[in-house]
Amino acid sequence: MAIVNWPASLVPAKVTWGLQSNTETFTSPLNRSTQTLERPGARWKASLEMPRMDPDTRGQLEAFLVSLGGMAGRFRLWPHARPVSAIGVGASDYGVVLDFVNQSYQAQGSPMVSAALSNYKLLPTTYWPASTRVLKAGEFIEVGGELKMVTADVTSDAAGNAQIPVAPAFRKAPDIGAALVLDRPKATMMLSTDEFSVGVSEGARRISDAVVIAVVEAWT
Repeated sequence: MAIVNWPASLVPAKVTWGLQSNTETFTSPLNRSTQTLERPGARWKASLEMPRMDPDTRGQLEAFLVSLGGMAGRFRLWPHARPVSAIGVGASDYGVVLDFVNQSYQAQGSPMVSAALSNYKLLPTTYWPASTRVLKAGEFIEVGGELKMVTADVTSDAAGNAQIPVAPAFRKAPDIGAALVLDRPKATMMLSTDEFSVGVSEGARRISDAVVIAVVEAWT
């Protein structure tokens, strides 16, 4: 089944977005000291609360959810609360067109991965504006098809290079030259259950009840 994008026309009224880490804990039977190991496989989880919808919008949502075939379907979803980097504006010496209505921008060039990863929580990048704070802690980026959160403010050096601390760790190192996605960075998600339902109020307008959709990151 093809991976599709979450429809841009379906805007949640409330989004809860978080990370499910993958750890293993050992507690000593002798003195109760505890050791915890972080394992690969942390994944994003989200809950999308859709507002009461008119029949046309409700039809779009129902059609999209039905097309997924329950948990079998895969779709690309961005964190609606932080759809675009507030500071990073693309590669230096490239034109940038800002779109404040849609909270996005388009750049002719893009910051990219500049070297092989030696630390899977630290991303080396280049083509930023020189000596500038380019990313804020808590913003999202997408690289190599993986969604990451920036864990500290990032300032570029005089040559436009920047080391970006991210979490969770990369599952696979992105290629040198891979572009950073700052405008609606996405993760591949699946529904958390095979079932959904939409309640509809009686009356001529047929307005639906609010709908909560739980999703979780998925990969192969």
